[in-house]
Amino acid sequence: MQSFLTSGFFFIPSSLAIAASSLWDYFRCVKSALTYMGKNTKTKLMLSATPLRRLSQATATAGLGFAMVAAIGNPAQAVNLKTFNISGNFAPASEDGSVGLPVNLANASFNGSYTVDVDQLPASSSFVNLTNWTINLVKDNTIVRTLSKKLAGNTAYIQENILDFSDAGLLTGKNKNLYSLELYFDSNFTGTGSTNNGKFLDNSNLGNVQSSGITAVGFVKSEPVSEPESSAGTVFFATICLCFKIKKTA
Repeated sequence: MQSFLTSGFFFIPSSLAIAASSLWDYFRCVKSALTYMGKNTKTKLMLSATPLRRLSQATATAGLGFAMVAAIGNPAQAVNLKTFNISGNFAPASEDGSVGLPVNLANASFNGSYTVDVDQLPASSSFVNLTNWTINLVKDNTIVRTLSKKLAGNTAYIQENILDFSDAGLLTGKNKNLYSLELYFDSNFTGTGSTNNGKFLDNSNLGNVQSSGITAVGFVKSEPVSEPESSAGTVFFATICLCFKIKKTA
C-alpha cells in the first residue's frame, strides 16, 4: 500500500517527496554556482532574479509533474480504488417466524454504490474493507433503511465471494440494532457479477419492538461505474497546462 508523508493537511506520496528533495538539492547547487559566477564576473551580475525565478518554477513544475505521474503509475504503491453500482430485489415473502423489518422487505428492493481497492481482490483468505458505501433498502418508493459508512456502527467488507453490509449502530442494554445484507457471488469475486443468492438478516430489538428474521434476495447485480479518464492523465494534463501558462507569462 502506498505510504504517505503528512504536512499540515496535505498528504504527499513518499516517492514524490523524494523527487522534490532531490530537485531542491539541484536548485541549491545552481544557486551556489550562480553566486560564485556573480562574484567573479561583472557580466554575470546582469542575470535578472526574475527570469531565474521563472526558470526555477518551470523546472520544478515539470519535475514534480513527472514525479506525480510516476508515483501514480507505480502499481506496487498505488491504491486502485474503484466504485461499483449495486441493485437488487428481495423475495416475495420472508422466512417463517420473521417479524418486523424482514416482513416489510418482502417484494422490496435495494440500490446504492460502494468503493473498494480492487488490487486486494479476490479476497480468498482475508477481509477487504470497503472504503465507502451507501445502500438504501426501498419499499413502495420509500427508503426504509440505509446502510452507509456515514452512519455509526456500520461496516462493509468483501471476503471470498461474500459482499456484506452490516449495521450494529445501537447496542445498549436491552436495545440493539443489528442487521445485515449478505450477498453471495461466484468465487473469485472482484466487484462485478450477479447472483440470486443472498439474504437480509435481522436481530434487532428497539424499545421492546422486536424485528428479527430473514428475507432472501431474489436477484442482485454489481457493476463498475465508468470512469472517463484516469488520475494519472488528469495530473499530467494539469502539469502541461501550468507549464504553458508559466512560459506565456515569462
